[in-house]
Amino acid sequence: MRKYRSAVCGLVAIVFMSHISFGQAKVNESLETAFIYVDAVKGSDSNSGTKTNPLKTIGAAASIAVTNNQNRIGSRITINPGTYRESVTLNSSSKDTSLPITFEAATNGTVIVSGGTLYTGWAHYSANQSIYTNGWLNDWGTCPTISICPFQQDIMQRQEMVAVNNNVLTQVLSLAQMKQGTFYVDERGAQIYVWPATGTNMSTATVEVASSSTIFKINGKSNIVVRGLTFQYANSCRNLGAVYVTGSSTNILFDSDIFQWNNASGLKIVNPTTYFTVMNSVSNHNGQSGYQENQTKYGSWQSDIASYNNWRGAQAGYYACNTAGFHASLVHNDTLDGLTTSFNETYGIHWDTDNANINASGVKSSSNFLSGVFVEKDEGPISFSSSYMCNQNSATSVGGLVLRNSEDVTLTNSVLLNNIPAQMMVIGQAGGIEVTNWETGVTKNLITQNFTNTSNIVQGNTSSQQVFQDSYLVDSDWTDFQSTLKSSNNTWWNASNSTTPFEVPSPKKNSKDDFAGWKGETHTDSTSKFKAPSSTAGAACNLKPVGTDYWFTIDHALLTVSPGSSTTYNLTVTPFNFTGTVKLTLDGISEVRGLTATLSQSSIQSSGTSVLTVKAASNTAPGTYSITIIANSGSMTRTVTTQLTVN
Repeated sequence: MRKYRSAVCGLVAIVFMSHISFGQAKVNESLETAFIYVDAVKGSDSNSGTKTNPLKTIGAAASIAVTNNQNRIGSRITINPGTYRESVTLNSSSKDTSLPITFEAATNGTVIVSGGTLYTGWAHYSANQSIYTNGWLNDWGTCPTISICPFQQDIMQRQEMVAVNNNVLTQVLSLAQMKQGTFYVDERGAQIYVWPATGTNMSTATVEVASSSTIFKINGKSNIVVRGLTFQYANSCRNLGAVYVTGSSTNILFDSDIFQWNNASGLKIVNPTTYFTVMNSVSNHNGQSGYQENQTKYGSWQSDIASYNNWRGAQAGYYACNTAGFHASLVHNDTLDGLTTSFNETYGIHWDTDNANINASGVKSSSNFLSGVFVEKDEGPISFSSSYMCNQNSATSVGGLVLRNSEDVTLTNSVLLNNIPAQMMVIGQAGGIEVTNWETGVTKNLITQNFTNTSNIVQGNTSSQQVFQDSYLVDSDWTDFQSTLKSSNNTWWNASNSTTPFEVPSPKKNSKDDFAGWKGETHTDSTSKFKAPSSTAGAACNLKPVGTDYWFTIDHALLTVSPGSSTTYNLTVTPFNFTGTVKLTLDGISEVRGLTATLSQSSIQSSGTSVLTVKAASNTAPGTYSITIIANSGSMTRTVTTQLTVN
């Protein structure tokens, strides 16, 4: 699917430390008096686990450490460089004590905990010598759908992942869809087909098939440290995590870890884990979210990165519900310092429902497919300071900072720059949305109000970008927002749109869309200015993509058409250090009687859009049909599947 690269290469985080920290892990590692060593190459699980007689697996070391813990002995597990193809689970026990256990790489970044199984014995496929086959004994089928989210197509419910020489291939759902850089699993025929990059020697290649759902799980434990490990190739179903912390765990520290190339989320912390820290860690190239937390308290995120996530969802034109670079719901008392979230095919950050007492500083959210920061159905308070929300400017972006039925949000000393369609947006449901606090059980009707906006730079760059937009909430909803708004000492600017940079939902709104009208309508910003800020104000936003790749995206995952009529989808190629030609082909059209389709462009150079027009004939049978568009350039193939309903 995409070429594996070092997850931290080329990314530099500028960290602004918060003055307020709601909670974090405090593990006393000095209490560790037993030292256990693991070596995948030289070790044996029949060894004693000393430095000169190491164990072979992390699981064997974990068993010894747990026994030590129950005998009131703290343990440090040192893991030598290598790939460890295993799944480690730490379950709670009534015998557990408070003594710590540390899992630590001898050298950061040299230990890979992999959910991948090695496959050998590949044979040429007779109908196409570029394709190789092997037996397939798994019968995973499709994962359960997420009931609270919109329609989810089969491709995003699959678990299969294949990497050839560390190049993760793109899954397709039929032989007809195969191009270079793809694989297909035929469960009925018990065969797997792969089409690797040209020149790959499959007799010597390292071919890994993701086979383990969760490769590291902490369930109801305390005082656990995980340091310097890389976790990859977990085939978790959507809404799960390669590394999973659950069961009222507490005092958990992740330090300098990497979570990459997993089918769902890289790291997920839930139910209700308390007093945890994730620091100096990277969660990139995961199929759903980089980081997810749900129903947690007293978390601390320090100098972390979440980029290039939601590739699995993007194959189904699914970019929004329950996914983000950093996705949080039902989170209370969280602190973020120096989080970078960029180039995600989804939101950068989504504070999604019943989040309260959140303090974020030094956030950099740039170049994500949807919003930089989306605050939705949250009672707050939620504060952002010294942060950057920039360059969310894809065709379907929905703003830099977006507020939806959320209260007590504060933004200070920050930069919002070059976001489509606006730097700040207020959207939502008229009259409010009821949300129940998971801790108190109290239900509150949330409306967007008590927004504080001070000492910020808010700059649109093009005529289509506004600095503030509210086209959703009118009448009493607008009054509630406007009457509780605190906005001062800001610099607002758009050289290309100085007459209508603000959109407010009031009568004769066009007279209020300039800066003077905004001040008169909101009774705020008397100490603010509408002028060009320093040319270097947004320099921290200019993050550069790592590696060569491109997004292939669609504007609709599901459309409806009547017999005899047509409809259109917009397909977009967005390049990242990519300058090749992308060729487009279709699958699923000729199989449906009377269905025809045309592409306005069958190839796209570097970047651009092609319009797919699909027409149903008068004799096309009613039903819902899958259409897959394949975008190929050499060994890189991206796909997106959409649904067409003929009624």
